[in-house]
Amino acid sequence: MLFYKFQITFELKTDKGVGNSIEARRAFKFHLGDLSGALSEGIDGDKVRVLIHRARQNLFQMLVAVDGFQELTTAKLTRLFEKFFAEHEEFGVKNAKIKDLDEITAMKFSRIFDRANRSESFNYDYYQINQDLGLDCLENRTFRLTEAICPVKRLSFESAKRDAQTLLADETFKEEFERIYSKENAHHFYGQPVHYKILAGKTGAALSLSNLLVATLYTNKRLVSRRISIITNVSENCYDESDFEKIVENAAGGTVIIELSGERVNTGQFAHAYEQVVEFIADVVKRYQRNTLCIFIELADKKGFAPQLTARLQDNLHIIELHEGAGNRDTALQYLKDLMDGADSSMSLYTDAELLEAMGDKLTFSASDIYGIREKLFNSSLKNKTYPAYREIERLTVKAEEKSNDAYADFQEMIGLTEQKALIEQIIAAHRVQKMRLDMNLDKQKAALHMSFTGTPGTAKTTVARLIAQILARDGVLKTGRFVECGRADLVAKYVGWTAKAVRDKFREARGGVLFIDEAYSLSDGEHMTFGDEAINTIVQEMENHRDDVIVIFAGYPDKMKDFLNRNEGLRSRIAFHINFPDYTPEELTEIFKLMAKRRGYEISDEVAEYCKKIFKRVAKKKNFGNGRFVRTLLEQAWLKQAQRIVKTEGEVTKEDLVSFKVEDFDVNLDKKFREERKLGFLR
Repeated sequence: MLFYKFQITFELKTDKGVGNSIEARRAFKFHLGDLSGALSEGIDGDKVRVLIHRARQNLFQMLVAVDGFQELTTAKLTRLFEKFFAEHEEFGVKNAKIKDLDEITAMKFSRIFDRANRSESFNYDYYQINQDLGLDCLENRTFRLTEAICPVKRLSFESAKRDAQTLLADETFKEEFERIYSKENAHHFYGQPVHYKILAGKTGAALSLSNLLVATLYTNKRLVSRRISIITNVSENCYDESDFEKIVENAAGGTVIIELSGERVNTGQFAHAYEQVVEFIADVVKRYQRNTLCIFIELADKKGFAPQLTARLQDNLHIIELHEGAGNRDTALQYLKDLMDGADSSMSLYTDAELLEAMGDKLTFSASDIYGIREKLFNSSLKNKTYPAYREIERLTVKAEEKSNDAYADFQEMIGLTEQKALIEQIIAAHRVQKMRLDMNLDKQKAALHMSFTGTPGTAKTTVARLIAQILARDGVLKTGRFVECGRADLVAKYVGWTAKAVRDKFREARGGVLFIDEAYSLSDGEHMTFGDEAINTIVQEMENHRDDVIVIFAGYPDKMKDFLNRNEGLRSRIAFHINFPDYTPEELTEIFKLMAKRRGYEISDEVAEYCKKIFKRVAKKKNFGNGRFVRTLLEQAWLKQAQRIVKTEGEVTKEDLVSFKVEDFDVNLDKKFREERKLGFLR
């Protein structure tokens, strides 16, 4: 659906000749309902809806909606009206001229139409027109919709390349522009051959790059509309949502941008809350992919449900991945100045020297870096320039412990696991050397290096697997470093034929990273044994299909994992490394306890550490006591006891009171339960 506004000027015939009497204009206005109906099939076979929204002397302001794939031009509209008034002399119109034709968003169309309806000057069936034009889907609580008109109508190839450099776009954009402007392509809208995913650090940077992409496609007639519908803040309740589907359908000939970070996405263990959302959006996109261009935005630090949706769509859509790039200080400074010029007046007061100071000492910047700097400058301008009375007010600061961004350093700092670290070092080295051999064409095919982690709960299997993904991604062995965690609930479906698809989707989601299958032995347990066998067989097949781009790590209890692998020789033969994670010793648990407390800002006295070591010596004799999970739960329960003690304290509470524990704080339910002789099972 394409939406426009325009003006029509005219002269009216009267019995005395050409004139503009009030009676003549009233008669013309009275017949506009007939005019709208008569024009309904008027432009190249497309359905048209023409509505007057404001009447002035010799001039009417009009709205027009076109349901089709022919861009409306002043020439087309002029011919249409000339033909109509020539065939309908009862309107008494002469010298009708079209001016100021401009494409607008559906939201703007709706606002203008709503204002006209409230004026009661026009007799429209407001609710029916809203429904016919899809204007009743513009407000929804399960996602946020904004709209924009791409500001550039025509863009040459050279201009597109210059703009890409200005926006700090990656080479992937320039390569795609080569394809878009290729003379081999048809320069007419027949449908969408490809769709796009843009990887960026911030939404603003991704939207700027999206605008440029839309401008190049519109220039080459791959789009008939410059309207862009932007969907963000997708909630976990956005499934079976008719408004979402209507927006994508109504964007035919134009563009829908979907930001995939979601709203409060649950990335916890196993199946997450967005599974229905992913399935729904994938079905909608597949249904309207031919006519509606889809641009997906994946944020580097907030991937949300991007990997799942991409995996679900890649067999049905040809998705091209584009990246934001980086530029030097001069290019970045100019980009920042352009952003500041487009902001409020107080931000444009910054000098080049102030902007360079805000940029710090970095030599290269991504588009997202520049957007981040602009946000900081905007906040600063509010305080120091717009509302200078707050200039001297100090901000509240809380000193946070510095966290290492080096996954390898984090791995080395893990407590215990001496033998395991040594073996994992060998695995990492093997991957690095294999990459070198592939780069030098010494190997034709990458060897599969899948792993099996065995151990009781809380022995750091998941943590180590996640760090391995990060380390190998840093070394360039893995392309993305994605870490996809799943279990039986994600792989074994309810109905026949669904399980194999679920397994393949997980492998595609993990492409370029690690697929971590926890409690893998449960695949051969449970009520639906046949479905479990189907899952295992598909896993074996996909391990072979994705041997070059996915590392699979199976995890679970030692005995159960041994039985599980012995029952499937095909699976066992594809696992190159078997690593057992033993229970932690009381001394190691004490060190883990100190580290956890330190990271939460607590100071542990020798007395408290010794008391906790006695607890660890006692519980370590119990079967499946929880290892690191036990330590975390003990600390959390002690924190509750400490809080209860502090609020009952008379007098002033000091900082030392807040950051220190007493021995009595560890007289908690968790320890008491493990003192009991009866079997209690594993405590989570």
